[in-house]
Amino acid sequence: MSEEIKGLDWDHLSDSDWNVELDKLIAQFNEERGSTKLPPPVHELMDNEYERGINNSLVTEDLVRHYADAIGDPNPIWRNRSYATGTRWGGIIAPPTFESCISFGSSFGGRLRVPGVARLAAGNKHDYFKPFRPGDDFHVFDLYGGFEEKKVEGKPYRMFIESVPRYFVNQRDETIAIATGRNIYMATPPGKRKVKRETSMYHDKKRHHFSQEELDAIHRDFDEQIAGTKRRGAQTRYWEDVVEGEEIHPLAKGVYDVCDACARTVVSCYVYGFAIKWAAMRNHLHHHPQDPETGEHRFRRDWHYDDHAAQIFGAPYANVAGIHNEMMLVHLVTDWMGDDGFVKSMDSQDRRMNFLGDATWVKGRVERKFVEDGEHLVEVNVWGENQDGVTHTISKVTVKLVTKAEWNRSAVKR
Repeated sequence: MSEEIKGLDWDHLSDSDWNVELDKLIAQFNEERGSTKLPPPVHELMDNEYERGINNSLVTEDLVRHYADAIGDPNPIWRNRSYATGTRWGGIIAPPTFESCISFGSSFGGRLRVPGVARLAAGNKHDYFKPFRPGDDFHVFDLYGGFEEKKVEGKPYRMFIESVPRYFVNQRDETIAIATGRNIYMATPPGKRKVKRETSMYHDKKRHHFSQEELDAIHRDFDEQIAGTKRRGAQTRYWEDVVEGEEIHPLAKGVYDVCDACARTVVSCYVYGFAIKWAAMRNHLHHHPQDPETGEHRFRRDWHYDDHAAQIFGAPYANVAGIHNEMMLVHLVTDWMGDDGFVKSMDSQDRRMNFLGDATWVKGRVERKFVEDGEHLVEVNVWGENQDGVTHTISKVTVKLVTKAEWNRSAVKR
């Protein structure tokens, strides 16, 4: 960001001047499209909460298991060495979305940080080339994708989407995955910022009190997940047997609480407290507002854990991190495809906030089956739906399945 733009008093510009300066800033960032950047070294203190580097470089069996626990996925292929050794993979592998445990975000750092601009996660695209395995040691780099404006009608703000692909490269110089993070920025000029709460999408959100019948349905589903009765597992799902339009049996997640939020945080987020937390936010305090009760700044991520913090940021309740919603969705797919399937890609969009106190039923449908570059693929649409029937996250997942002919040939070799 140029010194000229950095020194502007954004809050006191006219609406037209504010938009002119915003366009200048966006154009300045977009000049860097296609540039690459390495994250900060792991030993450095993070002085920008959005500028993220390596969280866990080394994949271990314990880390994979903890990650599966954070997803709520008891599949033995993620956690039981004896079981996993007997699969086609020959050992424990990690679930899709595990790359967020290695690192999450980008080194470009959520760049549009000026007064009047609110940033939200917009979902991620995940591309996989090989499974993550214990013993792999990763480094990452980012390729800047820049900003695109999306037209919105009848809103006081302009909306931009920023994308940054992050490449995950192991010690053999193999690119195992690419995770393209997307941020939504809602940019509101000074004269249009006073929007009444009654117009907010969530102004009438109230916590749902679950009936015993609703809780029993969730707990029964949990028991089935633990028992493995809904999981395909070692029973191979052949591509020939897949039927387009097939509905996938729903999977329960929730009622979401702070324990679920913390389980995700400790394995796939950057955890720091006290002085280290201060270092991450001190240069960007306008993104970490003061708590009216204590006077101290609240770390922005607090709105994922605490209702009071969420209300300081303008949300009615603490809300689920977008990546955790994606983790919940992919669990349905890995259960459905079985041990022999491989998730090649997952493209997710955050549609609404998912709040602590909400339950999610993950639902899915086979959209199509096709052959591409000699691979037999299935496209599955999955979505997370809360107890009120509101869809908060959607994803399109492409799965590679084996054919009966391939399996017979491999059986002869064995």
